[in-house]
Amino acid sequence: MTDWLAKAHAARARPSDPARDFCQWPFALPRPPAPNALRSEALLYAACAAAGFDGRMEALLTRLRDAWGRFETVWGVKCAGGALSVELYFYDYDRTGRRRGIAEFRRTVAPVIDCAVPARDELPYFMFSAEVDAATLARGRLEQVDLYLGNPGSSVSSGLCYGLEWDGAREFRNAYFFFDARREGERAWDKLTESVFVPQGADRTDFFWPEMEGMEILVVANKRHSDALYFSRIDVDSLRVFLARLGFPEPLQAFLAENHGRLRHHLFDAGWDFRCAPDGHVHPVKGGFYGLL
Repeated sequence: MTDWLAKAHAARARPSDPARDFCQWPFALPRPPAPNALRSEALLYAACAAAGFDGRMEALLTRLRDAWGRFETVWGVKCAGGALSVELYFYDYDRTGRRRGIAEFRRTVAPVIDCAVPARDELPYFMFSAEVDAATLARGRLEQVDLYLGNPGSSVSSGLCYGLEWDGAREFRNAYFFFDARREGERAWDKLTESVFVPQGADRTDFFWPEMEGMEILVVANKRHSDALYFSRIDVDSLRVFLARLGFPEPLQAFLAENHGRLRHHLFDAGWDFRCAPDGHVHPVKGGFYGLL
């Protein structure tokens, strides 16, 4: 049985660790790491403990880090209905000139899980992702990956997401639009409210939470059955608020609170999917936060 919390406490940060967000874009640390600081992956391990993941998840993460290299995989801990999953993201902005893709992923994870999705590495994606939960690990089979492609013609940085199924079927899933939170807040609000999921007269603070005001980047996503907002490069205090508002498990929230000082040098990314009732009340559907493995 994996001692996830021991792994979390052993994930010591080093001054040479890169500072990159969930797009693998670099940023300046808000402060140097403390002498006993932790890497962001400590929160991933704390989440695995809260989810009750067994050694198969540990083996999967280890194989991917060994194959791609440290800090080259982005992880996202997702929470929906109280259940946790982990989504893993693999970037290569060289697209069709990439060094590794789905074919390499399939070979890497094969001893742990069968990735049944065909390797469509001829497509010009800059990132792909795979979501894993306890059921996927128990079944030993992964039946979908998501591909992320560019969106030429947009006046802001944006991307398109397509789901690729085990039988080769493809579907459009999401569109993402990035805004500078300090300079383009009004444009982000205009984008958010141009949606069938957001009622007229919506309260701005129900979406752009005041506790997130220090963020550097806002991302608006249009999805099939909901919309979503991502707060990029938030501090550890904002992340604590985020986990509480989205109902992440108490043991994970407690780990973050107890190790607040050891994680203060990071900026985090977090996002949530939502739906709105006819009366305008906002209902969170799913939340996620991100770091590097």
